Amino acid sequence: MTFPHPGRARLGHAWFVMTMYDLFAPHYDAVTGDSATEAAFIDHILRRAYPQPVTLLEVACGTGGIIESLADRYQVAGLDISPGMLAIARAKLPAGTPLHLADMSRFSLGVRFDAVICVYHGINHLLGFPAWESFFDCVRGHLNQDGIFIFDVLTLGNLQKMASAPEMVQRFGDNSLRVTVQSSDGAVFGWNFEVLELQRDGGYKSLREVINTTSFPPARIRAALSERFTAIKMLESDGSLAGEEEGRTWFVCTGPRS
Repeated sequence: MTFPHPGRARLGHAWFVMTMYDLFAPHYDAVTGDSATEAAFIDHILRRAYPQPVTLLEVACGTGGIIESLADRYQVAGLDISPGMLAIARAKLPAGTPLHLADMSRFSLGVRFDAVICVYHGINHLLGFPAWESFFDCVRGHLNQDGIFIFDVLTLGNLQKMASAPEMVQRFGDNSLRVTVQSSDGAVFGWNFEVLELQRDGGYKSLREVINTTSFPPARIRAALSERFTAIKMLESDGSLAGEEEGRTWFVCTGPRS
């Protein structure tokens, strides 16, 4: 089980998401666990595209688990909207790793990268398709001409399955996490989080927040990407080609259009 990943703010709602993830930052790594599978998948794709080490930006990097795993091979940088998350990332990453405090749908860093990645279906936090397109524009503007863009999404079908599932409960240390997913319109899905945090007096403090997510048809996503990149592949986490209704789909985009 994972939190929806940090740094994904709808235009105009950056402050709320920043505050929410600052609240949960101390517990994020304990809840999400090992990021080795995602890091290995990204590394596999990048090794085929770039035999030599590359510069890499992770958008919505959170506490830096992914780029920490990749830092021995790539020149990594991170971007997130939560100062609390970035503080944890800064403590675990090599000294001098660039970490940028910014909104994923409207950032300008003045530097280009060989690769831009966004993991843990962070784009689903952008609730309007214009914000998705703004994110794609930001990425295109930060990629070198032969650059590669890798990100994953949850489809509406997968979000609907989560909304019909019972409450999820996960213990981590002396604390616990409770999660339910709800939707009133079948398009926006609210993740209801409650962390029960053990206090020094033996009691528990309840930390509650709701994070909204949505998705759009893969064909619409692909069409928007095709306006900005010359080649797009849709993959599953095992590297096979993805169908239109899969639960978690990866997009691999190359050749940013000028």
